[in-house]
Formats: sequence, C-alpha cells, structure tokens
Amino acid sequence: MNGSPRIFKLKLITLTMIVLFCIMAVIYFIAYVSTRDTIEKQLSLNAQALAVSIARLVMEDVDSYKAFLETKDVNSDYYSRMQASFMTIKINSNVKYIYSERKIDENTFEYILDAEMIEHQDYSPPGSIEETDHRREIVYATERPAAFHFFKQQRWGVLISGFAPIFDHDGQMLGLIGVDIDNSDIYASLRRLQIILFALYAGIFLAILLFLIRYADTFLEPLFKDNLTGAYSKRYSENLIREEIAAAVKEHHGLALMMLDLDHFKNINDTYGHAFGDKVLSNISEIIKKSLRKCDHFIRYGGEEFIALLPQVTESQTKEIAERIRQAVCKNEIFNEEMNLPVKMTISIGIAALADSTVSVLQLIEQADKALYAAKITRNSICFFEE
Repeated sequence: MNGSPRIFKLKLITLTMIVLFCIMAVIYFIAYVSTRDTIEKQLSLNAQALAVSIARLVMEDVDSYKAFLETKDVNSDYYSRMQASFMTIKINSNVKYIYSERKIDENTFEYILDAEMIEHQDYSPPGSIEETDHRREIVYATERPAAFHFFKQQRWGVLISGFAPIFDHDGQMLGLIGVDIDNSDIYASLRRLQIILFALYAGIFLAILLFLIRYADTFLEPLFKDNLTGAYSKRYSENLIREEIAAAVKEHHGLALMMLDLDHFKNINDTYGHAFGDKVLSNISEIIKKSLRKCDHFIRYGGEEFIALLPQVTESQTKEIAERIRQAVCKNEIFNEEMNLPVKMTISIGIAALADSTVSVLQLIEQADKALYAAKITRNSICFFEE
C-alpha cells in the first residue's frame, strides 16, 4: 500500500464509489428489467388465456362461424351476436382489441370478426386484408396458443398480444383469435418506476459518498497509524512530507520538520522491561499529540524516534510548539506499578525549516536529524538546523 493517507483516502473513496456505482447499476438494471419482464409476461399470459377462452366460445358454434366465413354478412344474426359478445368481453377485460382472422396466403390474412362498432375508427369490416407477421406465423405453424411480450410500434399502438387457434369439428384450423393489450400506460408506469429507482439509487449513492468522505479517516486509521502510539507509521511519512513540501512551495508558506527522540530510552527498557517501555512510548506520544496543532502531522519514525511535521508555521511558532513539547514531557510522570515509583523522561528535538534550497524529503529529514544530533549532546534540549 503506497501513498500518503490523504492520497490513499482519495483513491479508496474513488475506487469504492466506482465499484459501488457498477454494483448499483447492475442491481438497478436487474430490478427494472425483471419488473418489466414480469409485468409483460403476466399480461401476455393473460392475453393468451383470454384468446383461448374466446376461441372456445367461437368453437361452440363453429358451424355458424364457418358459414359466416363464406358470406361475411354483417347484417346476419350471427355477426351481431358474436360482435356483441366480443365487445362485452373487451369491456370487461380492459383490452384494446379482440378479433378473429384467417390466413389467406403466406403474406396476408383477413379479419373475420371485430369487437368494434361499425362507425368506430378502429373497425375493420369482415374480409379486410392485412399483411401477416411472424407472431401469427408461429401460431399457424404450431396450431397452438402463443403469447408475445416483444413487440414494436405499429399503427394500432404498442401491443402485448395473445393468440389462440380456432378449429372445426374435424380438427382443421380455421384461423385464430387475437387479443391485444395496449402497452402505452404500462410503459408510462415503468418509466415512472425507472425514475423512482434512479432517484432512490442516486440518493443511496450520494449518502454513501458523504459517509465515506466524513468517516473514511476513522476506517483507514488502523492502516496508516502505529497501534502503540497512534502516530502515522514510517511507510507513509515520505509521501506525506512530499505533499506538504509541494503545498508549502506552491502557496509560499512556512514548513518545519521536528525530529524528536526520547533521552536514555534504552535504559528504560533495560531497567523496567519492554512492556513498561511501550507504556512510556504510548504516554509520551499522547503528550506530543496534545502539544501539536490540529493541522500538524505526527509520525513514528522508528523505535523512540518521532517526526512532527508542522505546515503553515513561522519560526517563532515552531519554537513555541517545540518548547511546549519539551516542557510537557519534562513535567510528566509515568508510574511504574511493578516497582511502585514514578518515572520521568526528557526529550531532545531537532528542527529543520523549509528553505529555498530545501525541496526534497530526504534533505529535510537529514537536516532535522543533524539538528537532533546536536540536541542529543546536551539532552533535553531543542536545536535548529543551520547551514
């Protein structure tokens, strides 16, 4: 895992949102398509079932139907009776079209009965010729009922269709019954559903994005910080310092780097044990963090050695912060329960400030390290790097 916490946080949020977007897009697509297909399939089956029941109605008096096929007499009692039956079924079933038809040749068919009044614009008189299509061909070829929820815009609208064959007493197919359901209102409802789903997923997406932005640091803290001291680990320090150097150069503000080292810490481990040494490191780390500003960065550089990176700082502010740390550590007592005595520590601090000639991370750290070396000569002191 490379990069500073800030860069990694940005990368993680970006990657998370991309993955989340893809997952939600798939869920959105599946939810919409499955809902649409479920509705269309159910309506198609309803249309097919209705077509089958009407075909049975016709076949109850199939001889009269066959006779009408020859005469197509709209003034006959049979035509009036069947048209009235078709219209009643249409009204009670809330469908757009009900009709019977028969195939003339490979490319044409003709209407026989229609559930429309003669004066209605959709009325097709018996014997009207129309071009056939693949849906009807399937029914004629198989002589079995069929339903279709794939369709296209035509002059009658966008329809969901069900078909059922009509047979005579000898099993000869005389034609078919067609039932069409207008799909316009259904698709208007589905479009509204699409908008609702989109708004819902957009809201969820935005909420998760805001949540990640606000709480990403909490989730990522264990990845970037040392468990014992709560300071940033060394592996991220170089990129973090590089970012602050770039920002300081660009914005022309001050930047200081402190190297902090606990004095005689080896004696603490040798005298009191490593467990107490860890307690000391944890305790002193809390003191240092409380002495720093919110914008400062605290890094465990190794063992008992730490870095404090101070952006947007003046020389006087740097001295004040360093002295505040030194005094706080000096005054602090860490109680050793095993030996029943308080232990006091001191700290040495080396400071390097960003100068015109200092533009690299290693150079700034080396300068602070040289200043720390000078401070360690007297211990419990602060030393600034000077060219």
